[in-house]
Amino acid sequence: MKILEFITPSNIGGAENYVVNLSKKFAEKGHEIFILSSAGENGKNTELSVFKFLQNSGLPFKMSGAGFKYNPASVLRIAYFIKKNKFDIIHTHLSKANFIGSIAAKIAGIKSISTAHGLNKKNQYKYSDYVICVSNTVRENLISQGMDETKLGVIYNGIDTEKFNPEAEGLPKKKYASSAAGLEAGGGRPFNVGMIARLSREKGVELFLDAAKFVLLKIPEAKFFIAGTGLLKDELIKKAKDLDIYNSVYFVGFIGGNLVSFLNELDAVAFPSLKEGLPLALLESMSMKKIVIVSDAGGMPEVVADGKNGFVVKSGDINAIYQKLVFVYNNKENLKEVADSARKTVVEKFNIDECADKTIDLFINIYTSCHVRKFA
Repeated sequence: MKILEFITPSNIGGAENYVVNLSKKFAEKGHEIFILSSAGENGKNTELSVFKFLQNSGLPFKMSGAGFKYNPASVLRIAYFIKKNKFDIIHTHLSKANFIGSIAAKIAGIKSISTAHGLNKKNQYKYSDYVICVSNTVRENLISQGMDETKLGVIYNGIDTEKFNPEAEGLPKKKYASSAAGLEAGGGRPFNVGMIARLSREKGVELFLDAAKFVLLKIPEAKFFIAGTGLLKDELIKKAKDLDIYNSVYFVGFIGGNLVSFLNELDAVAFPSLKEGLPLALLESMSMKKIVIVSDAGGMPEVVADGKNGFVVKSGDINAIYQKLVFVYNNKENLKEVADSARKTVVEKFNIDECADKTIDLFINIYTSCHVRKFA
């Protein structure tokens, strides 16, 4: 098939990585892929440049400086691009792309499929022919808004489990290979806790800092690493200072290709989201055999079984996050089975190959049914 992936990003996050990872798998399986993207709000920052991100992917792509605003000219330009390049199907991501791309597809005479990455409003999918939901919770959210459930299906996110593998060749050993080594190095046993997320309210970064304050009272040597960018950065730095924990909190920013090495140095990863779809970072952390602590928001409880392959706490419960982190610290050597189970879960159910196969099967079914009706 000839597939157009269309995304209108504001930064580089889960949806953007999903598009690139999936597109690479489509290409490996013999399909012709092209990515259409707007520049993104962070285009002037080289580190966060969407252009640079797509360029590094090695995939064919085209940028538009128009920002894909809601106007007829944008729709007609995309429709013309679709017809000129004879795409079989368009796969859209994020609100503007979902709305504009689906209208352009109708003008061009092809089917549009959108992926719902989070708990979104139904209006952006008004003209989409089908919507892929990244979790059952995302699907139920759209059904509750009155969407036709026959147009909604669930295909879970997938990741490259060979890349996110703690046993991968060439991956540096952790600085502290064991508890004993940590103690011998002087001071208490090291405990590195991470969070990977956009710095926004819905991701619960403030809750993470509040929990860190309590953890540090019990484990003074603990360190907290926050990977991600966003509008709340300055506010969060101020909060860390106000809580008097700034010297134990590290805002590491966008880590891009260093994510595997970053995860390798952590003992636990927290996802205290208030609103969520199904974060790729959760799957990547579990694939690296990290102990994860997630809130019960969105699709995360569909992946994490409390006490078996990670821990689930009630959304917004700072005390529960604190209690689980202290538990992980005190029982690190006894949690190997949980860590092993985390990776097994992702390898078996959330790998990129399975995600790509299911998505392509859906594309083919929709494309075929459309053409059968057309020529019947």
